[in-house]
Amino acid sequence: MGKVVQISIIGKISGNVNADEVIGTRITLKKMYSSSGEVLPFVSARAIKYAIRQALKERGYEVDPLIVNPQAGESLRLSDSANPLKYIDNDLFGYMYTIGGGGGEGGSLKRQAPIAISYFKALKDTPIKTDFAAKFTRPWSVGEEPPAPFEIEVAEFIGKVNCIMYDYIGDFTPDKKIAQRLKGRNPKVNEILQLPDKLNEKERKERIRAFAEIFLSPAYVLPRRTNSLNIPEYFAALIVLSEKGPLPVFSYLDWDFEKGKVKSEKLKRMVGREEIVKNSKEILLIDYENVIEEVPQNMKVVSVKEAVDKIVNFL
Repeated sequence: MGKVVQISIIGKISGNVNADEVIGTRITLKKMYSSSGEVLPFVSARAIKYAIRQALKERGYEVDPLIVNPQAGESLRLSDSANPLKYIDNDLFGYMYTIGGGGGEGGSLKRQAPIAISYFKALKDTPIKTDFAAKFTRPWSVGEEPPAPFEIEVAEFIGKVNCIMYDYIGDFTPDKKIAQRLKGRNPKVNEILQLPDKLNEKERKERIRAFAEIFLSPAYVLPRRTNSLNIPEYFAALIVLSEKGPLPVFSYLDWDFEKGKVKSEKLKRMVGREEIVKNSKEILLIDYENVIEEVPQNMKVVSVKEAVDKIVNFL
């Protein structure tokens, strides 16, 4: 296994920033249900990645505009561009491009994302509230119509999002191996084969830094279908640098709702596991809101800038 950076963040989300479906006149909120019946609202990984793409675009990076792929099925006709050299999101979050001849790897060019992100999911049962609003006739429209009322489900919750960063950011050799097996089947295959094996080291590090700064700051705005604006409010982050693949660390960052603090006893339990301490190069904490009462041995509190620098230098 190669180098891996694991990040777990606890923060607060408010409003309806990742609307689900419209049922009648109600715009619902994405939510799941625990085995005990708890209501757990969440923001999807897809929505978080979309927000990060927009933040990368604002920094001057080119992001995939998507293309129409005539060889894909109707539901997949709007396709990734499959150009990880030009488009940073194709590199960081992967892509899939269907070239016909059946599904699966045999009929598609794809890149396994070197950055994986989970749901930003509530940590406990959360009440869902309803905001009322109405759409009014435009002043310039023909005729007058009565206001059209609708409802918006909203919630405020403390939740957690996890992320894994693998060390093949900027490494296109896996893409080229897949393309080699499909050689001659599509012009897009030849484009992949003509990619360099790797980005130059300076540009590779810049991509890692850009993502880490946006994700850890946070410096991204979540989607806002219902006209609400939301930047997550971070409380604390756990960052583990491992040279031997992913470690079982995500469950150890937890929240004490009575104290409004990170659960220190869980962090102590984490560093009590020999396999975690032995296989991790560094275990870092970011305390955004002074919510970590006790820092266990083998862990270090750092600033966002220090954490970003360590991630960039490690990967």
